[in-house]
Amino acid sequence: PATESGSHSNNNNNKQPSKDANKELDELVGLSSVKQELKRIKAYAVKNKDRNINIHMAFLGNPGTGKTVVARLIGQILYEAGVLKNNNFVECSRETLISMYIGETAIKTKKVIAEAMGGVLFIDEAYSLYQKGSEKDFGKEAIVELLKAMEDSRGEFCCIMAGYNNEMMELFEANPGFKSRVQFFINFPDYSETELTEIGKLMLKNMDYTMDDEALRLAIKIAYNKHK
Repeated sequence: PATESGSHSNNNNNKQPSKDANKELDELVGLSSVKQELKRIKAYAVKNKDRNINIHMAFLGNPGTGKTVVARLIGQILYEAGVLKNNNFVECSRETLISMYIGETAIKTKKVIAEAMGGVLFIDEAYSLYQKGSEKDFGKEAIVELLKAMEDSRGEFCCIMAGYNNEMMELFEANPGFKSRVQFFINFPDYSETELTEIGKLMLKNMDYTMDDEALRLAIKIAYNKHK
């Protein structure tokens, strides 16, 4: 099911699963506009893969809308299509990239980028790299290194930055360099109650549980009303 990964601060360098990623993407509940956009991106990337094209992306939307799952799948899809050299997926956050000490943030950020080279660098809650009004924040060091790599290594890796729509727009407005380096902006809509029910059924099935339809409907309604 298209649910968010629970890890937000770990640096995970994993090989992608060997399943058919295109089929997995198609089978995700909902996300029709996202799927359509990703198919367009794949077609563009395959057609121009020998030109060191910009394939960096921004995934915009609330938590729990499938951004992490989709990022893993698009990485595998681009790898299988010959656009990316490997199917590594490095997931990181502010804590992974930024140090408490002067000069160490650039080193940490370069290391993470190097690990992702050839595959996907997924930065969750990427807007947190920019701390508005804080002159001493080391996030600026990470942003400088990230922007440099995104430009100097175009076509060599795919950086996907994810987060809330408004906060991500603030990041891009504060750092205009991002807008010229991020080629694709994809909006992830919230799931409807019907879609959440379908996801709930899939999750229960995968865990070998069964649940009365009325009980499931009630559980989804309570969760939906609480968190929407």
